[in-house]
Amino acid sequence: MLSDSELSPLVEAIHERHGTAVKALDMSSFPLLVDAFVIASSDNRIQSRAIADRVIDRAEQAGMRLDHREGYEEGSWILLDFSGVVVHIFLSDRREYYNLEMLWNDAPGREYPDAGSAGE
Repeated sequence: MLSDSELSPLVEAIHERHGTAVKALDMSSFPLLVDAFVIASSDNRIQSRAIADRVIDRAEQAGMRLDHREGYEEGSWILLDFSGVVVHIFLSDRREYYNLEMLWNDAPGREYPDAGSAGE
């Protein structure tokens, strides 16, 4: 999996816009062209877009290039592809419905405590 230092700009950007339940999945052992998924939840479509905007900004500052963006206008599931990392921003009900964590349950994962929770 990518190191914490490589993922931290993305995770911090999500938390800055109050995204929750952030989890990174190590996808490097699967026949995909991606090293990690970063999955987060948001409360509404406006917040999803704000999180996506912040992630794009922080990723570019960290030298990552956005290759593809999907779902931004609709806002219930936004996918941001930065080549080695794909960020998924879901409305909570959509995240539960698509359940990527269960689909890829054999992928090692790392959870990031919500901003402001104990231990932060």
